[in-house]
Parts: sequence; structure tokens; C-alpha cells
Amino acid sequence: MLFSTGASVVAIVTVAGIVVVRGPSPGDGALDAAAGRDAAEMVELQFSPADSAVDVPLDSSITVHITAGHLDLVTATGALGAPVEGTTDADGTTWRFDGPLAPGTTYSVIADGTTPAGEPIHGAATFTTVTPSDVLTPRITPSDGLIVGVGQPIVVRFDSPVTDQQAMLRRLTVTMSAPVPGAWHWFTETEVHFRPKDYWPAGEHVTVTVDLAGYDNGDGVWGDGVHTSEFTVGDSHISTVDLEAHTMTVTDNGQVERTMPVSAGRDKYPTMTGTHIALYRQRDVLMDSSTVGIPRNSPDGYYEHVYWDVAITDGGEFVHAAPWSASAQGNRNVSHGCVNLSEADAEWFFNFSRMGDVIDVVNGPRPPELADHGVMDWNTPWEVWLAGASPDRPSVR
Repeated sequence: MLFSTGASVVAIVTVAGIVVVRGPSPGDGALDAAAGRDAAEMVELQFSPADSAVDVPLDSSITVHITAGHLDLVTATGALGAPVEGTTDADGTTWRFDGPLAPGTTYSVIADGTTPAGEPIHGAATFTTVTPSDVLTPRITPSDGLIVGVGQPIVVRFDSPVTDQQAMLRRLTVTMSAPVPGAWHWFTETEVHFRPKDYWPAGEHVTVTVDLAGYDNGDGVWGDGVHTSEFTVGDSHISTVDLEAHTMTVTDNGQVERTMPVSAGRDKYPTMTGTHIALYRQRDVLMDSSTVGIPRNSPDGYYEHVYWDVAITDGGEFVHAAPWSASAQGNRNVSHGCVNLSEADAEWFFNFSRMGDVIDVVNGPRPPELADHGVMDWNTPWEVWLAGASPDRPSVR
């Protein structure tokens, strides 16, 4: 392919995947005079990716470099002619766009420069990016705009396994209005959690960013765009369920709001101890013992609507109304693992609670099970938590 520099004609060649447009060096009069010179004496426009390149990775940069003289104008466009805004370095010899690039998109790059002899040089390149075989997408909890409790972790769940977890941590950013120490911890290859070392301060405003644009997950799977969620931490709601005293003490910003009689899990089905968080609230839950391995028609079976439910584990433990155990509340533990309250107390606690509130369960025989989302975050020791985080933790600010 031939291009023009002033009145002279020059050739375009490809060297090691870089488009090179060669023009005469200072003092050369025509192509035949320049052809005998060493290539190092030629003025070149170098394009990367190369002209006509296909399946260009999405984490590639676009560069244009002139080997002598300076660049005057570089114009790059992507899908539907949308402009691509790069920057030129201080000496005017290299233009660069660091991406990320859009998938399955044809880009065009046009460059004009001036040689040291004052002659114009012009070149262009067109290339097409790879089309992913699959797309990696995240789901962020808490979702955007929520007010949550002081114990609420940030949870990012991916729709397929993350192949390089340390590289992914560099794509995750947590920005806080009042920064406190915190870190990420991988629980599975598809799920990573962030929590502060101690509970969030009340009133904290948090922004989570998952930047998957141009992220290569391997085997043709690429990340999908930039995802964000902003949430606010509400008042500090911390409750303590004492399984021996059969009480539940509820505090609001350190002040006791109410102490209520409870009945928790009997010896056969003890309530899990440890620091729980409120996972969600639901006014009416149809509780079915068969979902936790107890046949409905057995002596311990049940199948009924239960009201004013605050879930504290994902294994079926709730704080809820239990009028059938009213005589046991405050005296003995008779439930299948849930924390039973009177209807009035349960309705009050339901209305008081929000996702991420802390419920500490103490003085019981059953330890926390760290595969359970209600207890996994705050019962993992901080030193163990840090072992699952990036050593320099650059993603927190």
C-alpha cells in the first residue's frame, strides 16, 4: 500500500505486527533515493494494533508513533464512528489510548505528522477486536441506594469462576466517606466479600466499583463493563440473644431499646452461636420442615405460615413471632433453631431491623458454620480474613 509525504511516494509495510509507514528522511528527494538508505534513517509512522488485525484482545492499547519529527493529528474511532480520545506525549512523537477496547468492534486510526524536513506524512490502520465466547458479569450486594446495618459486608458474586483472584482484586474499589481499615476475602472462586476490620461507622457512605472492562478471564471469557453500587450505613443496631438467659437485648447506637424474652433452639436443634447479620426481612414465610431435612409428617415436622421474620442465617434460622411457644419464652428453649418472640415483640423487631444489623447469639453449644452467609463474615478471624486479601490491598480508599 502506498502513502504520500508531500510530493514523495512512500511504502507501508508490516513489521512484527506493527503497521509502519515509511517516508523519506531529511534530504531525500524521492523513493528511489530513499530506498538505498538503511531503514533506521527513514521516518516512520508505526501503528499498533496492525492494519487489518483481527481478534485483538480487549486489554490492548492503541498507539501511533512517529520515529522522527512530530505527530500533528491522530483521529481514532470505534463503533458507529464514536471518537476514541487518546493522549500525545510531551515530545509529540507518540499518541496512546490505553483502553479498554469494546468487544467485536472495528476501530479506525488516522495519523498525520511532519518529518524533520518539514514534509507531511500520513497513515491509517483499521483493526477488529475479539468477540468473547462468554461474558463475566458481577452482582453486587448491597444494591444501589440501600441503607444497611453496621455489619453488612460487601458481596460480589460472579456468574462464572474467576481464574486470577489477585488480578480481580485490583479491579475492585471501595471508596468510603470516612475511611476505615477493611479488606477483601474470597470464600469461593465466584464470591468475594469486603468488610471493615470492625463494624462500619454509622452514617458511612460507601461506593463499590467493579471494573471488568477489558478484563481477560481466560478461555475467551472477558469482563463486562464497569459496575457500581452506592449505599449508606444506618444507625448501629446490635442485638444479643442469650441462649441461657432466654433473652434478647436490642441496642440502638449503644443504647438499650428493649430486652425481650425468647425461646431458641432445643437441645436436638440448637441455635447457631456467633455473630449473625440480618440477611433480609419477610412479613410472612411459609416454613416447611422438609426443606431442612425434617419430614413434615414426623413428630418434629411442620408446615405453616410464620410472621414477622428476620432471617439470620441462610440455613433457615429466623427471629420471628411464635405464639405457640409463648409459655416457653424467657424460660426454656423449645424451637427448631429459630429465635421465638411474642407476636408484639416480633413485629417491633421486624420494623426496627434492616439488612446488615448485628445479632450476636451467645451461650450455646453450636458453633458458627462458616459456609453460612449469616455468620461467615464476622466469625472469620481478621488474620484469616486478611490471608484471603491482596497483600497490598490497593482497592480500599
